[in-house]
Amino acid sequence: MNFPLEGAVTEMSAENKQMLAASLEHMQVRDSLKMYNNLVERCFRECAEDMRSKALSSTEEKCVAKCVEKFMNLTGRVGQRFGEFYAEMEKQANEHMQELMKQQAAGK
Repeated sequence: MNFPLEGAVTEMSAENKQMLAASLEHMQVRDSLKMYNNLVERCFRECAEDMRSKALSSTEEKCVAKCVEKFMNLTGRVGQRFGEFYAEMEKQANEHMQELMKQQAAGK
């Protein structure tokens, strides 16, 4: 599947490609940290009940483990669905491109 900016990226200078790669890497790190922080915040709110000790109780530990497991399962499912969606979009784009090529060949 061709992306709209694919041609523009291939025509970029090496310096601009490096800047783009650094920017994308920065965005990935930022998004990973945001996701991690959201997980910590969510599981803390759900599981931390007693602030008298800096150690977690066994109930809190089980809650955190379950919360993290749920989050990881959800993240995996969302990633899988995006992969399926992307594959379907790519398939449709290829079918459309083949149809256009057939029409173009028939018109010549």
